[in-house]
Amino acid sequence: MTGHYNCGGIRAALGDTDHGQIDNWLAYIKDVLKDNHAEISALPTEQEQVDRLCELNVICQVSNVAKTSIIQNAWRKGREVTVHGWVYDLKDGLLRDLKVDISGPDQIHEAFRIK
Repeated sequence: MTGHYNCGGIRAALGDTDHGQIDNWLAYIKDVLKDNHAEISALPTEQEQVDRLCELNVICQVSNVAKTSIIQNAWRKGREVTVHGWVYDLKDGLLRDLKVDISGPDQIHEAFRIK
């Protein structure tokens, strides 16, 4: 999974404006915001809040991808698959590794494991 700093979607999720159909997609980001509200709101600038929410969203999405039947079926078949979490910085063109990698079913909660 890759996100990017200063993401307009993340910025929109931090607000309370109606964006039409895209609000359905933003609801998932708002869940990440809700779960991490104290951390995000403690950051001193809006830019820091946007960038941290971007990181937290990528971390959450790494977990979501690892829970899918596609990834779990690959693991069950013995395929080496790792889901990584990165953030691209538009300012300097660098890809930052969030050090969140899931490479097997033992790294997800048993409630999500497909047998």
